[in-house]
Amino acid sequence: MGKRKGFTFIEISLFLAVTAALFIGVALGVNNSIFQQQYNDTTQSFFEFLRSVYSEVSNTQSVGDGNSDYAIYGKMIVFGEDTDLTGVAIPSSEQEVFVYDVVGSAVSSGTGDIKELLKALGANVVFIDRRSNNTIENISLAAPEKYVPRWLSQIETTGGAAMKKTILVVRHPRSGTINTLVLDEAIQVNTAMRNASSCISQINCSAVSDLLTSKIDSFTTSEVDFCINPYGAGNSGGTPRRNIRILENARNASSVQLLELEGSGNRCL
Repeated sequence: MGKRKGFTFIEISLFLAVTAALFIGVALGVNNSIFQQQYNDTTQSFFEFLRSVYSEVSNTQSVGDGNSDYAIYGKMIVFGEDTDLTGVAIPSSEQEVFVYDVVGSAVSSGTGDIKELLKALGANVVFIDRRSNNTIENISLAAPEKYVPRWLSQIETTGGAAMKKTILVVRHPRSGTINTLVLDEAIQVNTAMRNASSCISQINCSAVSDLLTSKIDSFTTSEVDFCINPYGAGNSGGTPRRNIRILENARNASSVQLLELEGSGNRCL
């Protein structure tokens, strides 16, 4: 009767070690693939969001049935507001981008550049309804929208800080040409609206009625670089960030560019 042969302890250990290594390699590959898909989804989503703003502004809109005292002149995008639309504080680990219609007098008046014309039109992101005695009856936001980066990603500056800017994408009241203006701070629209109830029954409410026009002279025309951080607020992950850029004097959706990750033009490396 011959000896029964089997695997030695060393052979079994080697088999288990190789199997575990293969399993870990497959798992890491799957995780990396899922992460890359999520990052691509985040980047593409934000890219299309910015382009959609230009597409909407390029299509002329009216307020109500066309007989309103207001006209829509474009959009205001705010990165870095402290509170959401209901007045609840936004945690530093989260990010919400708000978009408002820019409205103004339906009767075009004034001369000069786009900023002077917006001031002459009383451009704002709120509607103010008045009674016959000119006191304020109601204050409401002009079609507020919200965009949230997907998969907990963070929209940052080239230096790695959370983006805090206000961007105007507005049509010239006379020529219809789209203009892009940039302010290096977040206009706190939602905070102002939360305090707007104190203005009801008053004649003036400058904190709300001058939300935009009081800052319009500080807006500039400049390129804006958005860096998409897939690891969220306060994390770098040690990898390059994707760069989305709005060109200076942007006129349409094609002025929003998605740069190659390893390209020489990427300022987010």
